[in-house]
Amino acid sequence: MNSATFLLAFNFAIGLSFAAAFLAVSRRSSLALGRYCAAGFVAAASTVAIEGMVAAIPSVRLASTLSFGSLMTALTAITAGLVRHYRPQARTGALWTVLVVAVIANAFVVFDFPRGTWEQAFGYQGPFAAMLAIAATIVARHSPRRPVDLALAAVLGLSALQFAAKLVMLGLAGAGPGVRAYLSSPYAFYSQTAGGILSLLLGLSLLGLLMAETMAEARDRLQTDALSGLPNRAAFLERAARTLRALPPGESAALIMADLDRFKAINDTYGHSAGDAVIRAFGANLRAHCGEGALCGRLGGEEFALLIPACTPQTARAHVEAVRALGRRTRYPELPEGHAVTASFGVTLMARDEPLETALHRADMALYAVKKAGRDGLRFAPDPRTAQPAPAQLLSNGFCEVRRLRRIGVPGRSKASRRALTR
Repeated sequence: MNSATFLLAFNFAIGLSFAAAFLAVSRRSSLALGRYCAAGFVAAASTVAIEGMVAAIPSVRLASTLSFGSLMTALTAITAGLVRHYRPQARTGALWTVLVVAVIANAFVVFDFPRGTWEQAFGYQGPFAAMLAIAATIVARHSPRRPVDLALAAVLGLSALQFAAKLVMLGLAGAGPGVRAYLSSPYAFYSQTAGGILSLLLGLSLLGLLMAETMAEARDRLQTDALSGLPNRAAFLERAARTLRALPPGESAALIMADLDRFKAINDTYGHSAGDAVIRAFGANLRAHCGEGALCGRLGGEEFALLIPACTPQTARAHVEAVRALGRRTRYPELPEGHAVTASFGVTLMARDEPLETALHRADMALYAVKKAGRDGLRFAPDPRTAQPAPAQLLSNGFCEVRRLRRIGVPGRSKASRRALTR
């Protein structure tokens, strides 16, 4: 076994090992990237196997086409996986069209160029370099540019340069007069050595990316409320604190707390499946309304929160009204036709350096005031920074409810029992 043949066997083992690793890491993940990468490395291993068995293939043209096609398939699969990963809405049909065109051109045009000429070198190596350059560009432009993304972009760029360098090496080192002379040429030794190193680096960087994304996906599952699809209380508090730290000095954020009205009565009257449907629908409404930069979460039970950076009282009121409008248009199959599910809202403005728990308490008190006054409305908490009273209130059906409670003689209660009564 000469050195080039040994490197072929080594690269074959690398390809299959990484393919197995990609499938193992992505087995319990929703990420499609792992499957794209596994397919790519299986195709790359097939390329190496074809080059190792080239002497047994009766047609030189067929051997060249199979070798070129399998490697081009490998690079296209990896590039398509990266496109779908970083740009989920993008289509990959153009990449597969390039693959088909390149394979046909190689079989019926490029193969007939004299081996070792610039035409043949560009026709054979150029598509590889171009596909890798596309992959590197996708990662560099559309990734969040974490260390793992930058490392992957660098390896893809180096791989593209390696195939471009083969254009020169093919002429300088000499590849022999035909495909079967490939294994004994200096060019083969260079090609397989460089290819093995870069394949190893590419596999490691892709595996690192896949593991990082899989861990992030698992962390998101742990931090996501399964019923509403929103961040749970711990995740909301953590992300809200991070959002507040990023506020420019002197800028305010609006913290909005929402509580579904008479939710216990829905559960008691129509069953917990109906209550779950209401929670899901309200969570979907908040997700639909949350714009870029805003943060929403489920604090527990029927209580939700919304944090909006760079927000004025007027903007906060508009956000609440938009959520209320979505709620009025929502229909619940588990509830009687026309049954309206309303919510009460407490709003406060806060600065970046205010403890989040303090602002939550203030918004909660404003929310309790809405509940006490009749539900289905919003109230602003007084601004503690300016000692100004709360902005004008917006309440619905509130004062009638208060008078009704007084008329039937509801006695004084603790804060907790009063809140339970008014829900």
